[in-house]
Amino acid sequence: MSDNLGKKFEQVFKEDFSKIPGCSIDRIYDPGFGMRGVSNICDFIAYVYPTVYYMECKSIKGNTFPLTNLKQYNKLSKKVGIKGVRAGVILWFRDHDKVLYVPISTFTDLIKDDKKSFNIKYLQSKEYKAYEIPSVKKRTFLESDYSILLDLEDNN
Repeated sequence: MSDNLGKKFEQVFKEDFSKIPGCSIDRIYDPGFGMRGVSNICDFIAYVYPTVYYMECKSIKGNTFPLTNLKQYNKLSKKVGIKGVRAGVILWFRDHDKVLYVPISTFTDLIKDDKKSFNIKYLQSKEYKAYEIPSVKKRTFLESDYSILLDLEDNN
């Protein structure tokens, strides 16, 4: 069931992100399980002038997202520091009805600090950069306003 929720969340993310005026968003082909040696940089590449977004979507039950679940880290981290590029992870904390944007640079900080996971409590502590996406709970999923990503000061 959680796999199905994760895939459905990707679809909901695309629909919600597409509401941003002037947005172009593409789902990167998902090779699925069993495709040895094939991996993508992320789930979605989007563009809203003047920024390109590399976004990976993850659905989490509980309070933490294990860093080992971010297989795309090495590829996404190569986008850090490129002007006009934002790379990050959209985390849906199902038990908390929250959607967060976590810049890939935050995962770099977590790794440097020898952390094994991203905990939702980091949102309140400001210890690590993460941004709550304004969302309204529907039946299962949340309807989210990703336009706040356009106003973030850092580029990763």
